[in-house]
Amino acid sequence: MFVTFASVRGDEPADAEKTHHVALFTGSEDNVPFWELFAAFMDEAANDLGIKLEVFYAEGSRIRMETRIDEVCQRDDKPDAIVVQSFKRSGLNSLQIANRNRVPVFLVNAGLTDEQRIEIGDPRTKLRYWIGEMLPDDYDAGYQLANELIDKAHEDPRRLGPDGRVHLIGINGVISDSASIQRAAGLQQAVKERSDEAVLDQLIEADWEQDLAHKRCRILHRRYPHASVVWTASDHMAAGAIRAMDDLNLTPGEDVIIGGVDATPEAMQLIEQGTLHATIGGHFMEGGWVMVLLYDYLHGVDLARIPKHFDSPMKLVTRNDLAKYQHGLRKSTWERFDFRRLSLFHDPGLKDYDFGPHLLVTAGELIEEAPLNQDGF
Repeated sequence: MFVTFASVRGDEPADAEKTHHVALFTGSEDNVPFWELFAAFMDEAANDLGIKLEVFYAEGSRIRMETRIDEVCQRDDKPDAIVVQSFKRSGLNSLQIANRNRVPVFLVNAGLTDEQRIEIGDPRTKLRYWIGEMLPDDYDAGYQLANELIDKAHEDPRRLGPDGRVHLIGINGVISDSASIQRAAGLQQAVKERSDEAVLDQLIEADWEQDLAHKRCRILHRRYPHASVVWTASDHMAAGAIRAMDDLNLTPGEDVIIGGVDATPEAMQLIEQGTLHATIGGHFMEGGWVMVLLYDYLHGVDLARIPKHFDSPMKLVTRNDLAKYQHGLRKSTWERFDFRRLSLFHDPGLKDYDFGPHLLVTAGELIEEAPLNQDGF
């Protein structure tokens, strides 16, 4: 399915007045919290920059996603540029489809495999229409989250197993996704470095689905009843793990320490409730930052000034810094932020791009403290 975002602010240009057109393609379903957040933030940037945004969700199908990219790139009104996720290792095919149709393309969120990267090289080499990529450090995210959860579990000796170590179980996403692979590698490295105080009992996949994570986490904890940490590769699956602990009459946040990745509004609420200990994220902002880069590219900024590779900043969030991070999740904060200030086209005096969550929590951009509304914003 696809969504064409409509303006929500009276001072934004109507679609007829927007000078460029960008499409986002993701393999996700349209109700996954991370991608809802990603697309909404991207649309806010698009509105500031006078760009029409279309969003296409492939609902879990790699074939559907590649087919839709091909269809859209061949339309008479094809977009001026597209933004794609390498879903289930589809990144190379997606880039080749865009290149074949001479549509500029930017890769976000999930990158190419090592084998694909060797085959295709860097952006703007073998595929001239591949403008660049913005990717989170998923390895570090998995690593940081694991260490935080182990540290928290060690605060109470009742959470240690009979061998005196913290026992972990892990719930991962789609096994072929680069995000799953890298986040799991970070988890495994953290446990390896702390093998005298932590052990990973088992890591299984739940395909980014909350209900599947709920079922598999319940089975896994029955198999490993001494596990006091549940590491999950997404907040959506972490919510399923919390439900599993409730089913087993265990108290999340006390008996079992749970963490996730993505730093979604859903995760912020669970941290407030005390059932989720930590999340790590901020990479939902990639779509907004890429929109700035594409805006400059489409307005003739020297391509040499637009980075081929950009590491998307990620931040670990616990209850200690929850309020500060929540500012960046509010749509009302985004509305107060002018994305044009980040553009080299709008401000030729800028030396370089400055992207990251810190932009939305500076004193000049913050609004008054307020609780998140029922939608998490």
